[in-house]
Amino acid sequence: MKAALVFVVTAALLLVVSLFNPALAQPTQVSYVVNLNSFSLQVMYASEVMPGDTLTVNVQGSPRSNSLYLQSLTAAIYYADAAGLHQLATQNIVSNLVSNTYGYYGSYTTGNFSKSFTVNVPRNAPRTSLVAIFSETVQSNNYYYYNYPSYFGYLYNGNPLFYAYYPSYSTTTDQAIAPLSYIKATTPEYVALQSEYQMLQQQLNQTQAQNNQLQTTISQQSATISQLNQQLKSVNSTAQTYQTVAVAFVILAVALVAFSIYQSRSKGKTQESETKASK
Repeated sequence: MKAALVFVVTAALLLVVSLFNPALAQPTQVSYVVNLNSFSLQVMYASEVMPGDTLTVNVQGSPRSNSLYLQSLTAAIYYADAAGLHQLATQNIVSNLVSNTYGYYGSYTTGNFSKSFTVNVPRNAPRTSLVAIFSETVQSNNYYYYNYPSYFGYLYNGNPLFYAYYPSYSTTTDQAIAPLSYIKATTPEYVALQSEYQMLQQQLNQTQAQNNQLQTTISQQSATISQLNQQLKSVNSTAQTYQTVAVAFVILAVALVAFSIYQSRSKGKTQESETKASK
């Protein structure tokens, strides 16, 4: 029943933290205080992590009362998605479970302590928050008085008894939940927009390539047109030269014809004059 309650509270905390976590904030160091029954923990971590990152968590603990012996302190790291809770790691922060021959623990943590550990965030983790469940096992040292008969004949308050006290050890456990870093993973909407952007970028690249090809074709055609214009100018110039030469030849031919006619007429008149003279 207690485990079920822990998981329900964890899921509720995950939902609340996911709703109110500022997704656009820059990652900073966050401090959160976890109050267990016997020890108080100050948990420090980064506000945001990305999938595939390694998260470093620092835990500083201090006892909340005297005569407390911390036997063990563990942290279980979880994240939640649509399928439920997923445990990433379990970290032993304090482990003093060393028994001696008398049946009680011979090594304890009684004062302040500090411990750091790391958690690897899965590369396929969704956009959600990490949480940690801290579990403590504490041994308290209480003293009880026992009455024994006095073999030395001493009287205590008129009674022949010998009073002594002996420690009595009791072990308790407790759990508490702390939020950890927000996993700033990509959302399905972002993935869809990124896919659409990549498709539009590809279309733009194809259009630019076609435009560059058209510009190259236009440049080539412009060069061809310019070359043809030069050739046309050269042909026109040659044609004009030929026309001038032809006109000159025509004029010369007309002049030669006129000169020939003139010579023929002059020769005829000379012959006619000579004939008349001979007569």
